[in-house]
Amino acid sequence: MLDPTTEPLGTPEEFQLMLVELVNEFAPRRFAICEEYGDRVDGRVFAWGMSFEDGVLLHSDDRTSTGHFADAEGALRLFSRTGRQLRLIWIDALPCVTSP
Repeated sequence: MLDPTTEPLGTPEEFQLMLVELVNEFAPRRFAICEEYGDRVDGRVFAWGMSFEDGVLLHSDDRTSTGHFADAEGALRLFSRTGRQLRLIWIDALPCVTSP
């Protein structure tokens, strides 16, 4: 419990900036596991995920399952055992693509 006599950290604006920096530093990384059909014939998002410092949360796109894994690569390996052609895509690392 906080001591009620503790002084506030900075002005309201400074405190807001501190919180924004905290969020930016510790925000989870987003990723998707995509399934490929045939030789680049078609594809879909198999699952969405968020990677935290202590593991990842994964949610299937068809909403049938969720899971916690040590890392995104481990989830990819597990679901690839079913014979599916899966790829790991880090969303926040994607290049910006624009239409001509």
